Amino acid sequence: VHSNRREKMKCLFLCTLICISLVSQVVSEERTVRYKIYEEVRPPTVIGTLASNVTWTPDKTRRTFPGIRFKLMSPSTGSFIRFRESDGRLTVEERVDRERICKRNPRCVITFDVAFVSAEQFELFHVEVEVLDVNDNSPVFPRTDCTVEISESAALGTRVALDAAEDADVGSNSIQTYHLSENAHFSVDVITRVDGVKYADLVLVKELDRESRAFFALKLVAADGGNPAKSGATNVTVKVKDANDNSPLFDHSHYSVDVPEDTPVDSLLLDLNAVDPDEGLNGKVMYEFGKQVTTKIRQLFKLDYKTGHLTLQNPVDYEDETTYEIDVQASDLGHNPVPSMCKIIINIRDVNDNPPEIIITSITSVTDGVAHVSEATGPDILVALISIKDKDTGANGQVSCTLNGGHGNFRLKRAYEGSYTIATMAPLDREKIAEYNLTVVAEDFGVPPLRMVTHYIIRLTDVNDNAPTFSAKIYEGFIEENQLPGTYITTILASDQDSGLNGEITYELFDSDTNSVSRFAIMNQAGNVYALQSFNYEVTKRLDLRVQASDRGWPQLHNNAVLIINLGDQNDNAPSISQPPLVNGSAEIQLPKDAPPGYIVTRIVAKDSDAGLNAELTYKLYDGGDFGFAIDPNTGEIYINRKIAYDEYDLWKVLATVNDNGHPSLTSTATIHFTLTESAPSNGNFYDEREDGEPKQWTLILILALTSSSLLFLAILSFILCKSRKNGQKRQGYSTLPGYGKDNARPITVWKGNSMMTIAVRDPQISGKDSGKGDSDANDSDSDISEGLKKDYTSYKGLWACTSECRILGHSDRCWSPSVSVNSRHLSTFSRTRPSSQATLQRSSYDTQTNRSVALHSLTEDQQSQYDYIHICSPQSQRRQDSENIVFTHSTKPIATESPGRFTEA
Repeated sequence: VHSNRREKMKCLFLCTLICISLVSQVVSEERTVRYKIYEEVRPPTVIGTLASNVTWTPDKTRRTFPGIRFKLMSPSTGSFIRFRESDGRLTVEERVDRERICKRNPRCVITFDVAFVSAEQFELFHVEVEVLDVNDNSPVFPRTDCTVEISESAALGTRVALDAAEDADVGSNSIQTYHLSENAHFSVDVITRVDGVKYADLVLVKELDRESRAFFALKLVAADGGNPAKSGATNVTVKVKDANDNSPLFDHSHYSVDVPEDTPVDSLLLDLNAVDPDEGLNGKVMYEFGKQVTTKIRQLFKLDYKTGHLTLQNPVDYEDETTYEIDVQASDLGHNPVPSMCKIIINIRDVNDNPPEIIITSITSVTDGVAHVSEATGPDILVALISIKDKDTGANGQVSCTLNGGHGNFRLKRAYEGSYTIATMAPLDREKIAEYNLTVVAEDFGVPPLRMVTHYIIRLTDVNDNAPTFSAKIYEGFIEENQLPGTYITTILASDQDSGLNGEITYELFDSDTNSVSRFAIMNQAGNVYALQSFNYEVTKRLDLRVQASDRGWPQLHNNAVLIINLGDQNDNAPSISQPPLVNGSAEIQLPKDAPPGYIVTRIVAKDSDAGLNAELTYKLYDGGDFGFAIDPNTGEIYINRKIAYDEYDLWKVLATVNDNGHPSLTSTATIHFTLTESAPSNGNFYDEREDGEPKQWTLILILALTSSSLLFLAILSFILCKSRKNGQKRQGYSTLPGYGKDNARPITVWKGNSMMTIAVRDPQISGKDSGKGDSDANDSDSDISEGLKKDYTSYKGLWACTSECRILGHSDRCWSPSVSVNSRHLSTFSRTRPSSQATLQRSSYDTQTNRSVALHSLTEDQQSQYDYIHICSPQSQRRQDSENIVFTHSTKPIATESPGRFTEA
């Protein structure tokens, strides 16, 4: 900051040289940098350099730094200031005219914001450039000649308004004094209006006499306070009129009116009233604006010359002008009128008629209204500057600002009065939130409050922070051998959450063993894997490759996965015969003379390099089998299968083939020449007596396993049936009878007592339910069958095999399971079975060696020595038909006989 002495020296220098020079002051207060320049400086005058005000500088000797720049945040600094981003230097671009920029404002300040941005930090500067006034304008009167009238009878001190001069300069360079040419009757009185403008009134200081002097020619000079001072003049002609007895008088000489700025046009502001006691035309009053009233005031306000009504002619704006001073004079219509003056002060009152203005300046690049911010931006980094302006004053001009839609990643920080910054709060991640639609709300404190809402869109630019990812770590592909190069194998795709080049993926294949680019397969950018060569399954059965996915960002990121390529075998190898050794496809084998059938002459051993079915071999004799030779298809052993007439031939020729099971099958042949020899055949080299080969051993094992499984299954089934029968004895009720279903039951023959009867399984006349009186016993009524014996049982074709008492009383449970002794022979009876649709009861047959009459006795006799034997069989007509299908169903309790016997088919 320059001292006052230096400031004075600068002013003295200006006065001496009568020129304009530059005075610059820099004051830094909380990031606010202030500069002062005088108007009319010539370009390219340097105003200042912001780099000198940065709190951190990498190199104090330099003013421009790589990666560091200053960014102008305000929309405009005025056309006369040029800003350089490299070091923040401000220079004058064109001639500065303060009067054009700020008009008559006492203080002319240009404000704007500049951000200092580097890789490590940022700093925000609020720059104020004050344009100082120089005395480059002279006072100017609206007219070069001015005529006023005054009555010869005017009293001393009478005032007459004169034209006011105007000076575009402000402060001391504006009009300071008025001078009137020398005369004995008039002087001037300098008056300052409420807006600071000075004007002069003509004041009568000596009585007038029209007969001695009818007019005065005067000169009025207005001078400013500049150094050197400038002035302007106008000619004033004063005419002396005859006396008029009375002048109009206003109710008040001064009026003050408060006008809200939203007052409608044509509203009445003031009703002036001036009274003249004269009669006739001398008493009629006319109102008009004084000579000092400017053109602007005449455009805003209207005065009715007859009624004195002051009305609003055009809207007023508090933000444009706060106070207006109006001179109104009233004069009568008589001869030589003497006007009266009054002064009106109009105060414009502010109302909340201006909503806040929001200006958002992004520190980053902007495209189509969208700001682009890197997702790598850390916390507390400046993103944008918000300037809030409200033309209103007081509470109407006080504004609060809020930010919405930041999702906790952006916040609003107050920079200084009327300015806010949008800064980051947390690390950004484009893959989570790619775009932010921020809402800036500015609201003033007026009544009612006015609000402005502005949207600010931030789109995050991608950085390469995500490596490609595979859906799995290990992939498998398949290709058959002998395929042509370029054959498709499989597809592997990786994904990358980044965008643009950062998300574009390229693939490479590497051999796992050498970690070099694969010699076997190649991969295109679509993730398709193709073979580079033809493969041989017998050489390589599996390939282990490493797939590397890389993006195209910077720095480049990679990820790896494993690709296992399994090769499929093709039947491309014929069996190779190793035994016996072949010479030109044939071998000579000695055959012992008189070798019996079953003697193994030789064995053909072959191998196949293929795998699976392609390597399974089958041996056959293509020619020579009619000589008595045979070959085992599995082992390849050639043996004698019948007696050979050795005396007929000395040499036998056999053609053996070895086939694999591939598709198509490949075959190898061997020609075996058998020559007789006198040696005796080996005793252990016989086909039937040799040790079981591996296939027969496996067959035996399989048979044993199946037999064991079957026996185990039967044992489990028997155990379940026994448990079921034991549980059935404990329950009361009768068993569901075979054939007790929907279909008609087949008749059966029952031996009862001493006779045979044929009954149906189901008869509607006989109930299948218990009598309800408990189990039958020898002493109860259920056991009494005396009555039943008298009945003709043969008439009941649907009776079951039971006692008469059972039949009469409803088939008690004991009818089906009579008590027996422990040592007894079993007799077939009915067990509890599920009803079947066919419901066929097959007959059982036993051969008996004793007479039926000896073995069967009535149940009414002593049960310890006599038993009731029930023989169930088919009718005679169905005997032969069912003789081959005999099924026995054993009851839980056997029925015993007193003497050995054998049942025969009835």
